[in-house]
Amino acid sequence: MDLPVAFPLRDFYARAMSKPAPPALNAITLGVRDVGVSLKFYTEGIGFELVQPAHPEIAFVRAGHGLMLALWDVAQMPSEYGEVGHSRLDPPISLGHNVRSDEEVEIYYRRALDAGASSVNEPTRQSWGGMSACVADPDGFRWDFVHNPTFVIEADGRVSSV
Repeated sequence: MDLPVAFPLRDFYARAMSKPAPPALNAITLGVRDVGVSLKFYTEGIGFELVQPAHPEIAFVRAGHGLMLALWDVAQMPSEYGEVGHSRLDPPISLGHNVRSDEEVEIYYRRALDAGASSVNEPTRQSWGGMSACVADPDGFRWDFVHNPTFVIEADGRVSSV
């Protein structure tokens, strides 16, 4: 026997699924002094899995379900993140959101500015072939919105290398 439902679940789910998902924190970038040394620590010491072959300036490791940890040469970070450096009070760290297209980079960048962030780097085509934009939240924390064509974002949020 079917009972009448004033608010059918299928309608609720249809409305919920039609809304765009909020950005997921799926990348944390650490500014490191030596990518090779850090990569060894995070893969051999901690046990994280390498996502793609290491580059002398940056390496990506899987740090959890749907989460990547980028180990980036701190000297390279100002090109996309503005001034950063190692000090007791100012560690070079960025929170990242990997997206599926250049257009999404621009959408999230504009939304962040509209919500009170300040621009660090406008959406820019990068030498590595993708697009990124960087903002500072009201407290100065860096948020990086990135479309990297060498990454595939799986339905479950897991990031893989092509």
